[in-house]
Amino acid sequence: MIPVAIFAFLVGAVLAWAFRVWILVPITLLTTIAAFTIELALGADFSTVVGHSLLIGLAPQLGYGFGLFVRHTLLVLRSPPLPQSSASVAMLHKQHSVDQTR
Repeated sequence: MIPVAIFAFLVGAVLAWAFRVWILVPITLLTTIAAFTIELALGADFSTVVGHSLLIGLAPQLGYGFGLFVRHTLLVLRSPPLPQSSASVAMLHKQHSVDQTR
């Protein structure tokens, strides 16, 4: 079941690039039901089946979060750097206090 969890994680990461968060509802349900059915067909114990299916259902959600993090990181790395301000905090505070006295 580890390869299935890795695949579900990667599917979630790919879905983060093209879909909004609502895509997680059907994908999570689909992976949970599929894992539950396959584990029962293989003859596993019921508590094991429930645990594995919940973990596999959680994998696309973790992958989606990871995909959003990677997307944000790449966006930050591609953006141009902000111009550096030469004003110090003391100078800005002095300017603000002068403006209030008028």
